[in-house]
Amino acid sequence: MKKIIFLSFAFVALLLTGACQREGTIYTPDNACVSFPTNKAVFSMLASDGNKITVELWRGNTNGAISIPVTISDGTGGVFKPSKTSFDFSEGQGVATIDFTYPDINAFGGETYVIDLAVDESQVSPSGIGSMTIKAQRKLTRVKIGTGTWYSDFWEDEWSQDLYTTEEAPNYYILPNCWASGTDFTFTVNNGKITWPATFDSGYTYGSYGNVWFQTGDSYVEDGVLYLIVDSYYLPSYYNYDFGSTFEAFTLPDGFHF
Repeated sequence: MKKIIFLSFAFVALLLTGACQREGTIYTPDNACVSFPTNKAVFSMLASDGNKITVELWRGNTNGAISIPVTISDGTGGVFKPSKTSFDFSEGQGVATIDFTYPDINAFGGETYVIDLAVDESQVSPSGIGSMTIKAQRKLTRVKIGTGTWYSDFWEDEWSQDLYTTEEAPNYYILPNCWASGTDFTFTVNNGKITWPATFDSGYTYGSYGNVWFQTGDSYVEDGVLYLIVDSYYLPSYYNYDFGSTFEAFTLPDGFHF
């Protein structure tokens, strides 16, 4: 595995260096020809990670020592804290890193945390990637509770729907592929209080206008049915077009209650 990683880096470094040469870039410590490994990275947080994730930046020009400042757009509410605000390369070093630390992993449920990173485009290789979006989520082991029935007033239809929790966060619930394949609906229950994301993507694509999103309101259980009041179904990509408000309802699996 280490050999594969080394060869991959060597190939990318050669690509970055070659691109700079083709563009006629002059090699100086001020022109690093950098690139993120990818524009999107997903981290599954594990206890063995030591409460941190590590982000890499690569460079094709390894001459001299240089620090590349990075703009960090924190979508985690301060939960993830960067070790520094620059990628610092020493002489001959092709990879620099920044660690993002976070609290005790046992405090996390299934929520996803997002961080956006960007470096100065003047330092980026012509073939490189100058920005990256990080998504971090605790690695969870799903446990199936059972199958209930989902009713959508938006669709005026109902269907069988599985319900899961997780071993690591038993107050976190998952409704897989609820409206659309590949998109799960999730919520938490703490001391009887049901909490959905304030807004979330349904996964359903409305023609060429993008995905329909939920803006959620109150949620409660009555006679074995979980109700979700939807303040708005809307299209973020189309002037926040609003389909109006109504509700969704999930009849819980037989014998299950929160």
